[in-house]
Amino acid sequence: MNITKSIILSALFALVFGTVSANTDPNLKSSRTEIKEMIQKSTLLSNINIDKTIYINFLLNNKNEIIILSTNDPKMDKAIKSVLNYKKLVSKDMQINKTYTLPLVLKK
Repeated sequence: MNITKSIILSALFALVFGTVSANTDPNLKSSRTEIKEMIQKSTLLSNINIDKTIYINFLLNNKNEIIILSTNDPKMDKAIKSVLNYKKLVSKDMQINKTYTLPLVLKK
């Protein structure tokens, strides 16, 4: 009986602690939203004359900065790197040193 009570109390404690430590700040943006805003504020979209999708491979370093590894469009590679490379993200919802692929859909 004591083991059952301690398991239930432990589970309840974990549930309450997890709920209390959850992010409830409505002003905190996701990494995806931050990257989207960086691209929208740049002149990258003004040079587009056809619809295209560019896949950007990147990771975050220990300082939570975006490191562009590669893109599938050599013509846009330099422009994308100038907009995103080494830009710091405020949000912490992505893992450090994990490779991510971001599809960037550009429309004229």
